[in-house]
Amino acid sequence: MNYLIVEDEPALGETLRAYLAKDGQAVLATSLAQANERVAQISPDVIILDLSMPDGDGLTWLAQWRKHLTAKVIVLTANDEELTMLKGLRLADDYVVKPVSLRVLKARIAKQLPMTVQQFGAVSLNLATGQVTKNETAVVLTAAEYRLLAYFFANPNQILARDQLLAALWDTREQFVADNTLTVTIKRLREKLEDDPAHPTLIRTVRGMGYFIDG
Repeated sequence: MNYLIVEDEPALGETLRAYLAKDGQAVLATSLAQANERVAQISPDVIILDLSMPDGDGLTWLAQWRKHLTAKVIVLTANDEELTMLKGLRLADDYVVKPVSLRVLKARIAKQLPMTVQQFGAVSLNLATGQVTKNETAVVLTAAEYRLLAYFFANPNQILARDQLLAALWDTREQFVADNTLTVTIKRLREKLEDDPAHPTLIRTVRGMGYFIDG
């Protein structure tokens, strides 16, 4: 996921950039001129747009770019005037008034994204294409690894017992899946998806109970 944050307040801009970078690439533009460059450089999936920029009005910029953008655009501004909000909602996909918590902003972003793409941290799964990426780089999985990861993604933040996960691994030919296969498959998923497989932060173990994916 590529994020472009158009924000002229350095502290807020960097806070947003660091937070959204957990889910992919996040780039900050502190002016509309910089935003023009960044759009061409990264082809953003999501744009977080402030309105009061030092070199112009964010909505005027958006009106000029709108027909060329495939990105979802979320206005993030302190301007709560009704006419501005109505204009913003005509041009953008959402309009959020500052201050707002990072978790709420992330939920507003998630609501705009197609449900075919699911993301946990830096790892995303496209259910339509079957593609798995980490930090925007494709990750090649075996059929068993993909089935298991898709099951984790379908059941986020839930402790899944080994029996449940073994059932998810059971292939279409109804061949027996050994208990050790689950351990090996999780080990290989961690090696491919975790920054530090020895200390996993995505697929976590709950001793005596099972595993869960940490979103």
